[in-house]
Amino acid sequence: MEKTAEEKLKEVTKELEGTKKMLDMLLENIPGGVMEYDVETEKIGYVSKGLTNIFGCSEKSFREHFLNSFGLFVYKFDRPMVKEQIANQTAFFDTVELTYRVRGIMDDIIWVTHKGKLYTDSNGVRRFLVVINDVTNEKLIQSELQRSSEQLYMETERLKLIEEAVDNTEYDYNVINDCMETSEKDEKGNRRLIRRFMENDCLSAVIHPDDLPFCMELFQDCLKSPKKGTVEYRIREKGNNAYSWARLTFISFADKNDRVIRVVGSAKDITEEKKKSEELKAKIALDGMTGLLNKTTMEERVEEFIKNSSFGSIHAMMMIDTDNFKNVNDTLGHAYGDKVIKFVSSTIKEIFRESDYVGRMGGDEFMVFMKNTTRSITEARAVKLNNSIRRAFTEKGITVGISCSIGIAYFARDGVDYQSLFKAADRALYDAKEAGKDCFRIYKKDGTL
Repeated sequence: MEKTAEEKLKEVTKELEGTKKMLDMLLENIPGGVMEYDVETEKIGYVSKGLTNIFGCSEKSFREHFLNSFGLFVYKFDRPMVKEQIANQTAFFDTVELTYRVRGIMDDIIWVTHKGKLYTDSNGVRRFLVVINDVTNEKLIQSELQRSSEQLYMETERLKLIEEAVDNTEYDYNVINDCMETSEKDEKGNRRLIRRFMENDCLSAVIHPDDLPFCMELFQDCLKSPKKGTVEYRIREKGNNAYSWARLTFISFADKNDRVIRVVGSAKDITEEKKKSEELKAKIALDGMTGLLNKTTMEERVEEFIKNSSFGSIHAMMMIDTDNFKNVNDTLGHAYGDKVIKFVSSTIKEIFRESDYVGRMGGDEFMVFMKNTTRSITEARAVKLNNSIRRAFTEKGITVGISCSIGIAYFARDGVDYQSLFKAADRALYDAKEAGKDCFRIYKKDGTL
């Protein structure tokens, strides 16, 4: 006869109660104790009797002593280490194993092992279920076991990096032996070993001189304390003096005495990626119509150049405005106006040196920044520019003439930064227009030229 729903419910309930009873017996009788806590808030949830027995107190006293917080459960001097080790291990696994101290109810120091499993409950809350064991009397033995566990973890971590980067070059540096092992093969097809790696300053032989200082600084930091991160640098290619770009993902590990003993990493060739990135940056830096530097890039480059200039240097900033350009647009049309803008930009570019900065500031206005010049050279260029821009354009029997007005300011006489030079050159440009256009003027400082 088929069972009723009520009978089935009773059977399931009975089975559930039996399972819960067995689980409770298991939790109460396993070595040590069990704790469960919220990953985000660190608020302690479940506490087994075995855990309170370790501290010789009731559950109520346990929660009051540690303020029901896992963070406060850990001895204050060990908290940074515990937090860092949990973060490092959970970055790759959902389990953690570590050892730390706890200040007990009687103000005594207790060494414990902590084996935790990360899980997400039915409400979506991330929690740790942790088995705690008192190992105060076994600390020396446990320390040796811990080193073995860390070695296993590091090897697992190394394999994971290799699996994630099949085409990459893997590096494994043994700090104790000063030996670097790489996935590059030697003549026999074995992984290459570089002994006395730091002693022989091997990084200097392969890293680009401009990248070497920060690479060395980062490597030294990795040897001081556990770290992980990513760095980009140029590395010498085999058989020649050319360099390729590489991106290295790395992590360093320490033993129980906080001494870094291993650094592992995986390097990817990003030369093509860098090339495309630089090409994109170059496009972004240019004015779309003329191919000259745009306004933002002009300001950035001039400002950076000035910062590295001595006050004894002479540089000139020219502001150039196309005279009668509005008349071109109104009479010959905007399409012809674009043609005039391209003519002016190409003319400016031809007159000045490749090392000078030439940019379009918007509309019919341009800027030239002449590096390491003299007043006579600058003014000769201005005269040549006036003569070269002065031109008549004819379309369908209609002729419109253009010219240019130029304002000049000098570093460091008229300004020591971009903004002050820009204001001075712009004021000189205004003076050139007031003088009738088709000429240049130098910024009047204190009423004199």
